[in-house]
Amino acid sequence: MKFFKTKLAVTLLAAGLAFNAAAADITVAYDADPVSLDPHEQLSGGTMQMSHMLFDPLIRFTKEFDFEARLAEKWQRIDDTTFRFYLRKGVKFHSGNMLTADDVIWTFNRLKVSADFKGVFAPYEKMVKIDDYTVEIKSTEPYPLVLQTATYIFPMDSKFYSGEIDGKDKAAIVKHGGSFASTHVSGTGPFIVTSREQGIKVVFERFADYWDTNSPGNVDKLTLVPIKENATRLAALLSGDVDMIYPVAPNDQKRVKQTKNVKLTTVAGTRIITFQMNQNSNPALKDVRVRQAIVYAINNEGIVKKIVTTQQG
Repeated sequence: MKFFKTKLAVTLLAAGLAFNAAAADITVAYDADPVSLDPHEQLSGGTMQMSHMLFDPLIRFTKEFDFEARLAEKWQRIDDTTFRFYLRKGVKFHSGNMLTADDVIWTFNRLKVSADFKGVFAPYEKMVKIDDYTVEIKSTEPYPLVLQTATYIFPMDSKFYSGEIDGKDKAAIVKHGGSFASTHVSGTGPFIVTSREQGIKVVFERFADYWDTNSPGNVDKLTLVPIKENATRLAALLSGDVDMIYPVAPNDQKRVKQTKNVKLTTVAGTRIITFQMNQNSNPALKDVRVRQAIVYAINNEGIVKKIVTTQQG
């Protein structure tokens, strides 16, 4: 199996704040600002990155692509269509509410109606509560990707998002609509949002009551600054205006490697990018010979060699 890797450039700060036990205040430039604080409003890389900071998934991938327990301490297959998850106890939301099975089921039901996520959860019939810290997810037929799907379940604070404000449902998923959920957040993640200016910057501070005391991290304050242009983002890194950038454009990687006090880190990813041909939009694409000609015209080996790095696994 091949895994495509993304690129991350990190500056080695003169004071070494990001690389020792001292608390750090760092600024990161990245290519896209999440459009919302609602983790279900848009399925994108930026939203997933934000979700891991403000929320926690039931389970997540390790760097070796194994599954790691997070809000679910353990799990087991009950039968061909049923998986059971045992939730971690004592997990606190940013609001102060405690995580229970009700929050996980509420989140699952919300994902089922999200325009961007409902396709991911289409194989599932329902999620049911066994007790306050145990849930079961049931698929309509045997489904092999239950654990992969669980990496998309970031339990939300159902009490925090329940009710109405100004006559509007606080839990409503509104595309670019400035809903309550898109501008307010209560997750279980390691950071809370202290300020946000869409398209300018988002400032995070460490959540003092974060449940994972075994890996608290050493960043107390984190500022994310969206810089869409690759060259501008790299210039901000090299000038010292930011401490890290993500991603590094393929054409810039050689320069980053050759720059003193800057480190290029490569991490594996699970994202699959495909080229789709819509036969309804162009009648010529209905001809198999045309589609084959397009396939032959694409230099897949060149793309792998020059643009992405692959790892055999």
